[in-house]
Amino acid sequence: MSATATAHRLPPGFIETPHPPVAGPEKLVSHVETVLIDRPFAQVVAAVDALPLARRHPPAAGLPGVADTLALTPDGFGPVGGRHLVFLTDDTTVVEQVLENTRADTSWRFRYVVWGYTTPAAKPLRYGVGDFHYVAEGDKTRLTWTYSFGLKPDVFPGVLGVGLGGFLLKLAFLNGPYAAWMRAGLAAIKAGAEA
Repeated sequence: MSATATAHRLPPGFIETPHPPVAGPEKLVSHVETVLIDRPFAQVVAAVDALPLARRHPPAAGLPGVADTLALTPDGFGPVGGRHLVFLTDDTTVVEQVLENTRADTSWRFRYVVWGYTTPAAKPLRYGVGDFHYVAEGDKTRLTWTYSFGLKPDVFPGVLGVGLGGFLLKLAFLNGPYAAWMRAGLAAIKAGAEA
């Protein structure tokens, strides 16, 4: 774990800002991964609640994982509007805020927006939207994770628009390293829930 993450302090120069307005799906570039967890829904939810974020999102495919978090709102990251600063394993940070956290007897949807990337690799990204959807399937649980990005319109590939710019982002990043990173996260959640 990095020295930055273990300090649990705001980085020098950190300024908290509101999240960017989230566009509709047609204006975002998305990738979807899914996994079937061999445990009942209630057991999966309990396991995920107990699994630290750093265990759910390890480094993979050359991309950093989560090292630690620091709550930015009094009630933490769970409730809608909850926000935290995420320290990544490459000593960069992002801010995340909960957009939706809806649980029922057989499904759970957890959506959040990510922005304020400090890594140079995220230069073309204005924000991301993560969407975890857990659904009971008999004595198993299907987890679908959709990750969508809003591109900066003045930085390549966003200058080419959502169509062509989004296609290039998918080709070079979303369907390659990012997809592998997402699969590693789903595998970690599956392993934690099935342990």
